[in-house]
Amino acid sequence: MRVWSIISQKGGSGKTTLALHLAIAAAEELKVLVIDLDPQQSAERWHAIRQRATGSKDDPSIAAGPYTKLPEMIRVAKKLGAELVLIDTPPKLDKAITAALTPATLGIIPVKSSILDLQALEDCVRVVEFAKAKAKSVVVMNAVPTGRNKDASIKEVARYAGRHELEVMPERLSELSVYAQGLRSGRGVTETDRNGTSAKEITALLEALWARDSEGTEG
Repeated sequence: MRVWSIISQKGGSGKTTLALHLAIAAAEELKVLVIDLDPQQSAERWHAIRQRATGSKDDPSIAAGPYTKLPEMIRVAKKLGAELVLIDTPPKLDKAITAALTPATLGIIPVKSSILDLQALEDCVRVVEFAKAKAKSVVVMNAVPTGRNKDASIKEVARYAGRHELEVMPERLSELSVYAQGLRSGRGVTETDRNGTSAKEITALLEALWARDSEGTEG
């Protein structure tokens, strides 16, 4: 079973959006569970919208609870045969992030290119290092501008990540409104924009993360 923890020290980094789109795409072939550790329970509340829209209860499944219950939720997920678990963590709660990184086979840090996001990346590094999880953590560039600022934004995120010896995935997500619009309807971009740029980006990222997660093993 592979466990991917999506972490950031800043709200608005796109953790939940990324987790849900990856989960929906992966659920086309795998048994997927999203664990929502955020007290706001955005993922769990979104799942109710998905159930009403699609009539489905478990593609992907969603579970919510405090980080103290995470080991138990991981055990249950494994017992039920989950192949991929995505953990959505709350911002600014180091204990929850550390707890989420402990069982993770991959840590995913979504980062936008604003100065506040880049500063938050530096804060996140401290928690990753404390959890001894740097080797299994990667940065995913999120909401990359599609205009003339694209190259500069990519270079800036790469520079900050490189300063802390963090790996940056070459696959990234563009600043496209369809990511948020799809979720409002209870669906992911691989469902609403199947042949569009966003679906191709999510699919490419999912495949790359799966390949990168060499530590995710059976059992």
